[in-house]
Amino acid sequence: MKSPIVTLLVTASLLAACADRQPVAEAHHRKHFSPPAVEPPSFPDNSFNQKDAAVALAAGAAALNKGDLAAARKSTDNALALWPVAIEGWEQLSDICGRQNDEDCKHYADFYHAKLVVLNGLPMRTAALGFETVAGNKVGAKVDNFTYDQKTLDMANRLWAFCSTEDPANSKGPEPTEATFNETYPYAPALLVIGIGAGLLAGIKSIANK
Repeated sequence: MKSPIVTLLVTASLLAACADRQPVAEAHHRKHFSPPAVEPPSFPDNSFNQKDAAVALAAGAAALNKGDLAAARKSTDNALALWPVAIEGWEQLSDICGRQNDEDCKHYADFYHAKLVVLNGLPMRTAALGFETVAGNKVGAKVDNFTYDQKTLDMANRLWAFCSTEDPANSKGPEPTEATFNETYPYAPALLVIGIGAGLLAGIKSIANK
């Protein structure tokens, strides 16, 4: 059985090792980075404007109420070009196309309305990847009961570019990561040293009193 002196010497060695240990680079399973995204299609800087889209959408709604379907459709198309994630815009376009008995247009509007409803609330990176997948199809390709035409693929590219632009991961700042334990609790090593030191002093007093 080890004597108290030996125990205290071992403890002192551990204390010295903790105090003298130099920080080293560490890999941590909680540090992760998103994979680089495929470069989206390029659009001019002024291609997306929510305020102008809202004005165009309101003009389309006003024309629709007056029964001017051609003007309503033109304004609504303009609104969706400016802000393609406006779910209410796709609903409005579907209504207009239905009144015009334009089934292709209605299917187009319903297709993107359904996509945006599903993606609503998800990260922009997820939405961008979804529209990138749609844009990768060829004209004439069929998915379920929907056939891709050039208009649908052009809008997929537009939505892909829009969502990539709005994705925080594509900002110029540093990639966000989760903190390691040492970063979350920076005083943990110091508390460990203090605890060992307190134990060492208690042991010395115990021996001195014997």
